[in-house]
Amino acid sequence: MVIAGLILLIAFPVKALDVHHDLQIILDPAENRLEGFDTITIGPAAPADVVLYLSEKATGLNLLVDDRPAPFSFENGRLHLKPVKGKASDPLRISLKYTAVFDDPVPVMPANTDNPGYGVSGTISPQGTLLLYGAGWYPHIDAERVTFSLNVEAPVGVVAVTAGRSLGHRTNGGRTFSKWAIDHPVRGLSLSAARYQVREETIGRVTAATYFLTQSADLSGPYIAATGRYLRLYESLFGPYPFDKFAVVENFFHTGYGFPSYTLLGSRVLRLPFIIDTSLGHEIAHCWWGNGVYVDSAGGNWSEGLTTYVADYLYIERESEQAAREYRRKILRNYATLVTPANDFPISRFQSRFNPVTKVIGYDKCAMVFHMLRRFIGEEAFWGALRDIYQKYLFRPASWQQLRESFERRSGTDLNVFFRQWVDRSGAPLPALEDVAAMPAGSGWSVTGAVSQATSDFDFNVSLVLEAAAGAAVVRRLDVGGKKAPFVLDATGLPVALTVDPDYNLFRRLYPSEIPPSINTIKSASSLVVITAADLAGDIKKAADTLLQSLGVENYRVVAEDRLDVNAIGESDLLLIGLPSRADLLSAVDGRATLTKQSFEMEGVTYKNPADVFFGVFTPSGGTRRATALFFPLSSEYAELVARKITHYGSYSYLAFSRGQNQAKGVWPTLASPLIHRWSPGETERSAGSRNDLNSVLLAR
Repeated sequence: MVIAGLILLIAFPVKALDVHHDLQIILDPAENRLEGFDTITIGPAAPADVVLYLSEKATGLNLLVDDRPAPFSFENGRLHLKPVKGKASDPLRISLKYTAVFDDPVPVMPANTDNPGYGVSGTISPQGTLLLYGAGWYPHIDAERVTFSLNVEAPVGVVAVTAGRSLGHRTNGGRTFSKWAIDHPVRGLSLSAARYQVREETIGRVTAATYFLTQSADLSGPYIAATGRYLRLYESLFGPYPFDKFAVVENFFHTGYGFPSYTLLGSRVLRLPFIIDTSLGHEIAHCWWGNGVYVDSAGGNWSEGLTTYVADYLYIERESEQAAREYRRKILRNYATLVTPANDFPISRFQSRFNPVTKVIGYDKCAMVFHMLRRFIGEEAFWGALRDIYQKYLFRPASWQQLRESFERRSGTDLNVFFRQWVDRSGAPLPALEDVAAMPAGSGWSVTGAVSQATSDFDFNVSLVLEAAAGAAVVRRLDVGGKKAPFVLDATGLPVALTVDPDYNLFRRLYPSEIPPSINTIKSASSLVVITAADLAGDIKKAADTLLQSLGVENYRVVAEDRLDVNAIGESDLLLIGLPSRADLLSAVDGRATLTKQSFEMEGVTYKNPADVFFGVFTPSGGTRRATALFFPLSSEYAELVARKITHYGSYSYLAFSRGQNQAKGVWPTLASPLIHRWSPGETERSAGSRNDLNSVLLAR
C-alpha cells in the first residue's frame, strides 16, 4: 500500500512585489465557518489595479484601502479594486473582513486513491479543519515574495498548524490561539486545525514537531527521531534545511500532503509500518525540492520525479543493488502496463498526479530520467549540480531548462539531446538483439551482433553483459543511435548468454514477454468481464463492487458463471470473483497456485482460515492476450477490507492476506526476452567444430 502524496503546485504568473499578510482567522467548526481579517501590505511600487483571489463562498466583505473605503467588485472569486494611490514609492495597505463556509464532504473509507485530494480543498468541522491554498480561505495576490503573520482563534483545545515558525499556542477565555510567523516566501498557504497534542524537539537549529491526535500520541517519538535522520541526510546531500521547523501533522481523513516545513498524513496512514521509512522521507525531501526550490510550472513539474529519486529510490539503493534493480524493473513494468501511445505525454507536460498514468510519467519515468542522467554525467557532477540548483534557486522558481544548464556546467557536457528526448518528448525506445553469433577466435571466442531499435530517433547508452562458461562476465556499454548499433565482444570461455540492459538502467518499453501479468494489467484493461462464481455469497459480491471501484475500472460487465458464453468474451480481460466450478475457467489459473474451495497455497504456505483472501493475475495462454484475475476470499469476513487494499499493490502478480494483512506478494517470473540470447549446446559445438576442422587442415599441411 502507498499513500497518495503530492505538493501543491501553484501555476500563476508572479509579479516582482513584496506582499505581507497580517491575517487573523476565527474558526467556527460547528458551523463549518470562518471569519477572516486580513491587512495586506503591498509595496513599494504597488500596481494601479489590484486583483485579489478569494473563495466565491466569501460573504460580508468589508474593504478599506489605507484606512479609507474604496470601491471594488467581487465576481467568480476575483476581487478587483482600483486604489487611490499616494506616492509610487509608498506601500499600499488593504484591510479586508469576510466570512466563508467551507464544507467539502470528506471521504470516510475511500476505495480509490488515484486522486490524492479526493476533491477536498476546504472543510471546517468538529473532527478537524483542512484549508488548502486552492480553497481561497484568505485573499491572495500574485506576487514573488509573500510572507505572513497568522493568528488563528478556535474553540478551546483546537490547535492550528501551517508553514513557518510557531510563536506558540495559548488558551484564554475558553478559546485557543495559535500564532505563526511565515517569514520565508511561500506561493500558497494551507492550514490544518484539530485537537492536537503538540510535541517539539530541537535537532541542530531545526525544531522537529508532531501534531497528533490523542490516539496517535505514542507515535510521536519514532516520527521525531526519523525526522532528525532525514534532515541530516539531505543537509549532507544538498545544503542547509531551509525552514525553522519540520512538523508531522495528523489529518482526520486519508491524505499524504507535503507543504513547506510540514507534512499532513491521515490517521490510518500514520500507523502504517513502512511510512516512517519511505513516505516521511519523501515529504521531507520536498522541503528542498518543490517547497524550497519552486517549480516553474510553465515548463513542467520536475520536483515529484526528483524527490522520488532522492527519497524512495535512494533508500532502496542504499539497501542493496538487487533491491534497486527490482525498483527500476517495477518502473518499467508500470510504464509498459499502464501507458499506451494514446495516453502517453512528455514529462515537460506533467503538472500533478491525478490518475495512475500521470503518476507513472511524472514520478516514475521522471525518476528514471534522473537515474540515467546520474549515470551519464557521473556522481560528482550529478550531486554537485543539485547543490548548485538548491543554492541558486532557493525560494525561487526553476525550470527544466535551468536544471539542464546547472547539470551542463557541472559536467562540462552538452545535454541538449538528452533533455530533448527524455523530457520534451513522449515514448521510450524498444531495443532488441539481432544477428548474434559466436565464433572461435584464438584461444577464446568472438561474439558479434547488433542492438537495434524499433524507431531510429532515440540516442541512448546501454550495457551488454556476456556470460561465459569460464571466467568473469564481459560487460560493455554501447552507444546506440539510429536503427542499429553493431558490437564485438571477446570472451575467454564458451559463451552461454548475452543480455542487453540486465539491470534495467535504461528507461525503455518492455516487450510483452518481459511483463508478468499484474494488478496493473487489470487496472489498465480496456474491457473487462467480471465473472461471479455460482455459489458466491452476497457480501462477497458487495466486496467485488468495492474492488472494481478501487481499481478504477470503468468499462466492464458482470456475468454469472453459469450464464457465461466464452465465445462472447473476445479479447476482454477476465476478473473471477470466487473460485469457479467450470473447468475452462479454472484452467486459466491452473499451475500458478494450488486452489480448492476451502483453501489456497502460495509460496509453500497453505491458507485455510475463513479470514484468508487470495488475489492473483495469471499468464495468458492459448495464444490470446487475455489476462485472468482471481479474487478469492475464503469467506466474506475480510473481503471488503482487502478489496480496498489490492489497488495499492499494482506491480505484483499475486497477493495473500490474512485478517486483512498482507502475508505474501510476488511477481511471476519472465521466461524470455528479445534482449536475451542464450546459446544452445548445439550452436557452440558447431562453432567449435569449425575451429577443429580448420586446425586439422593446417596440421595436414
